[in-house]
Amino acid sequence: MELGVCDSSGGASAEASIVTGSTTLDVRHVVPESVHREDLAHFVRWALAALETPTSCAEHDLIVELPEAERGAFGGQQRLRLPLVGAPSPAQESLAADSRFGLWLAERLHRHGPALHARPQGQPMTVSEIAARLFPAYSVDRGQMHLAGCQLTDHPFVRLSYLDDAIRHDGRPREVRHVFVAPDGSSASDDLVTRLGLADLAPIVKSPHPRLDDAELRSLVAAGQRIAVKQSTHRDPDATVVDPVAVTVCWVRHVAVRLQFVVGAATASHELNSWAALLEPKPWVARHSGVATFHLAATDDGRLDAADQIAVCQQSGRRVLRDELVACSVTGKQVLPDFTERCPASGLAALRHEFADCTQCRQRVSRAAMAEGLCSACRELAKVRKDDSRIVWIVGEFPGLDRWNQWQLAETATVYIAVATGLLKRLLVVIDKQSLTPLRVATASRLAPAWLDASDAERAELLG
Repeated sequence: MELGVCDSSGGASAEASIVTGSTTLDVRHVVPESVHREDLAHFVRWALAALETPTSCAEHDLIVELPEAERGAFGGQQRLRLPLVGAPSPAQESLAADSRFGLWLAERLHRHGPALHARPQGQPMTVSEIAARLFPAYSVDRGQMHLAGCQLTDHPFVRLSYLDDAIRHDGRPREVRHVFVAPDGSSASDDLVTRLGLADLAPIVKSPHPRLDDAELRSLVAAGQRIAVKQSTHRDPDATVVDPVAVTVCWVRHVAVRLQFVVGAATASHELNSWAALLEPKPWVARHSGVATFHLAATDDGRLDAADQIAVCQQSGRRVLRDELVACSVTGKQVLPDFTERCPASGLAALRHEFADCTQCRQRVSRAAMAEGLCSACRELAKVRKDDSRIVWIVGEFPGLDRWNQWQLAETATVYIAVATGLLKRLLVVIDKQSLTPLRVATASRLAPAWLDASDAERAELLG
């Protein structure tokens, strides 16, 4: 008996008649649609391997070595020849469901138990395989890494295999269609099936293997049947889905890993959770810089971070986080702020020994702000009106300055530099912005540019 005739959509259907009273009901059985399809001969070989029945392939034959206890079903034959492609020859057994071999295989599967057990071929199975997959991706300068924890757990995906035993008029081989159920009873997506390697399963034939409670297995199989119905009703709402020819529990391994990076007394952990087949190294995210990296290093004070975020202070030689360094505006060296101070004229940091006194305002400024003995502020004095708010403020504090009408002004972060010009004389006043203290009061002839500091008496008279 062939199970059905190929319908126009590529699915297989079979018709049977059931007589109830005077009414005859047509029952149509369908094989659910699925992108996960397998040649029937290939599936038969896989099922025989799961049943621990040896097979081999010749040019056109799948050769089955029958256990002695099974030979009676085939007239005492020691081996069977099955077709790898196409219809069977007279010397080959048919793969059809109702053939001698098909019935025998179905009975063997039934005798084996409610489900076969298998694992994806390529998934990592051991801690050493997990380590080999992860460790090469990471490097730790002057340190090491190790597995601080690795938990491997098996989760049951269920595969329901449906035989599309229809006669093919287009030369295509008979095939088996698979429906996959996730551990939570939902339909496993086609993408996940592919990525987990569920299309390439290795039978588990040796005990012990993971156990699945009978009730849970029945629940997952029932969920799979519902999924199969849903995948068929878009073609034929009145049809009944055939029973699966085999149920396989596919044990997919999940891994929870904790890596530990160690440099001296400094440690950091990195946790990864994934299906073992999908496990890939992921960058560790540094707590201090927030940078994701596979290359770690430590500062001298024991903070682990991305190696490219750690630099050496060019003044002290200490290894610190790169963003903790500042550039000296004079030398360009990357140094810790403790070795610098901020130039009041330029506002930029510079090493302390790279400062000098301006000959005019006498501020201590960085050499980068100096030219010909003058700081940038003194070189950039600009004319201002006497009603400029800063001049008004200065004159308000020192009434004696009110007699001067022509002013030039510059300021730094800490001082005002004011130069007044009269008919024969010039006056320089440098005033601290916070304390309003006159830091320098000096005069010069319009013909002689050199400033002469005023005596205490002269300061009192000039400032009023």
